[in-house]
Amino acid sequence: MNVWKKTIAISATALFATGVLAVDGSKERRAEHVENMKAHLEERFNDLDSNKNGVVSHAEMMAKAQEKFAEFDKNSDGYLTLEELPKEMPIPEHARERMKKRAERMKERMDERGEDFEPDDMPDPSGPRHGRFEGKPTRLHFIAKHDRDGDERISLEEFAAKPVGHFKRMDVNGDGEVTKAELLEAAKARRMKKGKGHRMQPHFRR
Repeated sequence: MNVWKKTIAISATALFATGVLAVDGSKERRAEHVENMKAHLEERFNDLDSNKNGVVSHAEMMAKAQEKFAEFDKNSDGYLTLEELPKEMPIPEHARERMKKRAERMKERMDERGEDFEPDDMPDPSGPRHGRFEGKPTRLHFIAKHDRDGDERISLEEFAAKPVGHFKRMDVNGDGEVTKAELLEAAKARRMKKGKGHRMQPHFRR
């Protein structure tokens, strides 16, 4: 085997090995992400399960929503208005998780290229992404997101509409309670559906 053929053989072997390592690393990251998400869901479930009987009832879910609602409802009139909301709106927990994961992925890519990662290099989290806003919301965005009847204020029913919808989807047998198994199964089904949607979308190179 001459030098040129040896070079090709070595390059092909290195390329194959790199690809295998990349796939294995990707699988490990996905497995780690699933485990972290599972732990997060179990933590949220235990927080909602106020009487610690192993299930979350509709009443417990609404009680938690009422508790969060009351933090904003300064005059206790049952509505949230723009004036009552803080100028610096808190970043939702799920948005913080997305931002953290995005930063980790960017750091990994830059490490692979031998570049230094700076948090300031991250895109503005308050801007639009895939047609929706992520990261730090504004008061106007919060009102627009929850105000369903257009009266420029948010009732408890409007505030709790999204968690109620999630609860109904997770309550598979319709008994008004969600078990930890139902929660994890619903999260798994959503993750699989989301993964299929990503694979179906065409990718264009610029």
